[in-house]
Amino acid sequence: MTVNIFYSIVLVLLTILSWGFVDPHSGLPGILWLQPVIYFQRIYPTIWYTGTIVILFGWYFWILARVKKGFISSKTIWAIVLATVIILFWSFPVTSNDVFNYIATAKVTFLYKENPYVVMPIEIPNESMLTFLNAANKTALYGPAWIALTSLPHYAGGGNLLLTLFTFKLFIVGWYVLLCYLIWRASGKKAWSLAFFALNPLVTLSTLVDAHNDVVMMAFALGGFLALKNKRYIVSITLIVLSVLIKGATLFLMPVFLWCLYQQWKTKNVTWQRVWYLASAAMYFIFFLSPLREEIYAWYLIWPLTFLSLLGKQTILHAVSYGFSFGLMLRIVPFFYTRSWSGITPMVKKIATLLPPAVSMLIYEKTHSR
Repeated sequence: MTVNIFYSIVLVLLTILSWGFVDPHSGLPGILWLQPVIYFQRIYPTIWYTGTIVILFGWYFWILARVKKGFISSKTIWAIVLATVIILFWSFPVTSNDVFNYIATAKVTFLYKENPYVVMPIEIPNESMLTFLNAANKTALYGPAWIALTSLPHYAGGGNLLLTLFTFKLFIVGWYVLLCYLIWRASGKKAWSLAFFALNPLVTLSTLVDAHNDVVMMAFALGGFLALKNKRYIVSITLIVLSVLIKGATLFLMPVFLWCLYQQWKTKNVTWQRVWYLASAAMYFIFFLSPLREEIYAWYLIWPLTFLSLLGKQTILHAVSYGFSFGLMLRIVPFFYTRSWSGITPMVKKIATLLPPAVSMLIYEKTHSR
């Protein structure tokens, strides 16, 4: 109980301090005394963020060990998930401003009635978001299903940027909770499966703080597999296609899905643990290919984590995921310190990305070779 209270305090501090990252040009209300310390300083946000990540992952591994030993039930995990959602919902995006790109694309589509795949936000005259938007010179980066869904938080925001930020965050929170529920049900209501995914700091910070849409894509994908498991073939195909039309990464699940569809339809004999493993591997494959387009982002790990949470036994993929989860969340640290994406930053990012999974693999091999 004491450890979980400490966890909640860390989340509250994270939520408060996150408002120091508000861009002064955005017109959003930040916390004035925090901006000089967080936004315009280097050492303070670097120490705070790094310390927060270390503490959160230490707590995460502790909670997984307690769950594995049977000391914590699903009910308790759900209570922690709810507390995490309630606290982090009020935070400001820290490591990514993608949610503002979602908002801008929705404005191009639904406010200005332009084709977001043709018209860039920067082409909209007198658009107030251009003063701080990072991807103003890009057309829509996501599929039509995602853009259609964003009409809901867009209209709910009523044209107010702060309110729209929170309607988008609330929208993402809903999908996060749905995905957690699907994982819990698919695993046979196992507390460990729920905790492994829902309480991973990479998942909570990328989703509840930065509001990335990967949980939407994965909720449709997992929903498609579960519908297939229940022999609801039309529903399953519809969901998996919608998943692809959200972001596109789940296109790499198609071989697994089609094989599973064939097995379910013809032989009626599907080993679902094998399906989850193959789906995890497929998502890791596209995860590793992502640098060919741009680079590996932390929230991409949500793709394989979704299916890894359903595996009954610990595998080397789990070990790699622990390392990647920790390392990917540290990739932003050199930028916080240097405020530059050049110089030493690219090298430190590579070390942070590759060293932790290498260490976790060595630990796995050593402990499982006995």
